[in-house]
Amino acid sequence: MKKITIFICSHKKVELPQHEYFLPVQAGAALHEKIQDYQPDDEGDNISSKNPHFCELTCHYWAWKNLKNVDIVGLNHYRRYFDFQHFCPSFSSDKHFTTTKDFLNNKYTFPDLESILKKYDIILPIARHWRVSNTQQYYDYHIAKDWETLRSIIREKTPEYLPAFESTMDRSNVSVGYNMFITHWKYFNEYSKWLFNILFEVEKRVPPIDDPVQSRIYGYMSERLINVFCVHHHLRIKHIPLIMPLEEGFHKSQNINGLHAIIRKTINDIHYHLRKY
Repeated sequence: MKKITIFICSHKKVELPQHEYFLPVQAGAALHEKIQDYQPDDEGDNISSKNPHFCELTCHYWAWKNLKNVDIVGLNHYRRYFDFQHFCPSFSSDKHFTTTKDFLNNKYTFPDLESILKKYDIILPIARHWRVSNTQQYYDYHIAKDWETLRSIIREKTPEYLPAFESTMDRSNVSVGYNMFITHWKYFNEYSKWLFNILFEVEKRVPPIDDPVQSRIYGYMSERLINVFCVHHHLRIKHIPLIMPLEEGFHKSQNINGLHAIIRKTINDIHYHLRKY
């Protein structure tokens, strides 16, 4: 039987669902008081002190460098989980919300991950469809010259990935986000080697700025880069929607049904294709 570890990234103490696969990991533990019963991400080989700019990637890096004898590995956030219980994943919005109370009252269950990962190579969230290309979407919400620095580094260090970067980012409006996945260790290892090789070079050339949003630059870039990695390696992807428990301020109107999600994707695709001509 394969060993499965799904680490849950959290920067604070919260009540988490219980499952034998789950490993709570404290993000940015080097910068804060340790959380009891969480694995700190500042033990062993780590980049914990970079958490303000690398976000959940400090947990990702810790797991990559320190977990041993794991066959299947995944990343969850403390407020984002794969919703394997959704009755029709292919006819769904990318995420839906629930209350923390309701979420924790229902036992979290996994399907047979071994069987799924025989048919597929990786489990990812459902992709979003933007009205613009993924490159333009980054330009609109972040800093364009940083993105072009990323492009230059990929061209210099791993030019074999450039065609996948251009096809998924420049010529597509469809992209998975959230830095979440479940996959075989071999793909996790290969992805991590490539990802951090690229991001550490970006860090050298583009230091983070003092801005509450743009300072998280390397986390934002990695959300896009997992798409590039999957296309380059021709990975078979199983898309699963996310369930997001909210502690307060939740209202059912925040959720959209499957039909609404399909209509929104279609409208966004039409806008995207019209803009190209």
